[in-house]
Amino acid sequence: MTSLKNTLEEIVVVEVQEQLKHLNKNLSEQINISEVAAFALNRLPVFYASTSRGWLQQRKRAYQELQREITNAVQQALLGVKRDPLRKSTEIAASKIETPAHVLAKLQKLFSKPSLQWQDVPQALQESLTSVSYSPEYAGLGFSDRHRLRDIKGYLQRKGTNQHDHRKWNSNNVELPNPELNSYILSASYFLTNVIEDLAIQEVKNQLTHMADVLPRKVGIDDVSAYVLNRLPAMYATTEQGVIWQTQKAKEQLSSQIEATVIQSLMTLSKTPRRLTDPIPLLKFEEECELATSQLRLTFQREDITWRNIASLAEYAIEHERQGMTYWRQQWRMLGQVYSEMYLKSGDAELSLGHTAEGEVLVVRTYTKEAFGWLADNPKNLGVSTLRLFPAVAEIELYAYFLDFSISYTREEMAADGII
Repeated sequence: MTSLKNTLEEIVVVEVQEQLKHLNKNLSEQINISEVAAFALNRLPVFYASTSRGWLQQRKRAYQELQREITNAVQQALLGVKRDPLRKSTEIAASKIETPAHVLAKLQKLFSKPSLQWQDVPQALQESLTSVSYSPEYAGLGFSDRHRLRDIKGYLQRKGTNQHDHRKWNSNNVELPNPELNSYILSASYFLTNVIEDLAIQEVKNQLTHMADVLPRKVGIDDVSAYVLNRLPAMYATTEQGVIWQTQKAKEQLSSQIEATVIQSLMTLSKTPRRLTDPIPLLKFEEECELATSQLRLTFQREDITWRNIASLAEYAIEHERQGMTYWRQQWRMLGQVYSEMYLKSGDAELSLGHTAEGEVLVVRTYTKEAFGWLADNPKNLGVSTLRLFPAVAEIELYAYFLDFSISYTREEMAADGII
């Protein structure tokens, strides 16, 4: 988890949404918010923050000093994206820039709970599974009607237990707005990345290693990165081609500046007294996400549950429960058993069962090089655990985030290795 963000992103996106309201509906629906925001942000200074205090100060500065510039930049962006040569390029893959906020937004829609927070997700999933299971009181009701009935029951229960509710309610039992949650979810409305951010953070890590013996005191990566990024131009992109182009441009034109700025920042910050500060407000939702996924792993006995796959897993479980195919619960436990037998840690990989004309396929997607290396070097171990629990599996497919192809372990190969 990183406590680092350009506070101007949210302010610009809100301005884009406001200006779109004044355009013809057909025209506004054709405009990509991410493209407009990136175009505007690349023409504005950056206001990165790594602490809660810095977050508030940077937002205040932005509103006081840049309101007119932000408005003008967005107006220019709305015109500029129409002739931007990168506009028709391939969008950045969601897997590369998707955040827990994007996933929480999906879960809010899935569970029909607009104010859902990460800490509510485990209970919301259990309630959804219960509501789609057969029950006399739900007989004849559609999925949305079942949700509505469940929400009414929840409201009646809440009237008597508001003192235990972590959310805020007024005297009329109306939930009060949550500005921080709204800010967090707003970040799920766009997909863009400041490519210079990764370059700067990597240089900070490199220099922290090289300068460890000469720095007066240790400094945090996020603090140094914010300090550095606030002294570099923004280089936002919303497409694969844009990322490549901006990264190449940054490396050619800014490498020396990035290195010098990092070194100067390290020397400056390491000489200032350490202050106890809280992370940016949005980070608390990331922490709640970690706790929620940990609880879900325990509940469903699957160590491969992460924020990246919980939405798709929840959809899968709800759909199977709705159709009365409750075997998914046993299947999940068995997938979790295979995962644990491979000595994989939470977040190392993700397991799923697919189907082909030849039969079932165990799909293993790894998210660390260590996990991929271990599984690629020990296919027999994976094959033994898989076939013991899923004897009909015809093939195992191993994927890695850094490869464009998969490694297959077929049933014929398993037989040749003596597993079958």
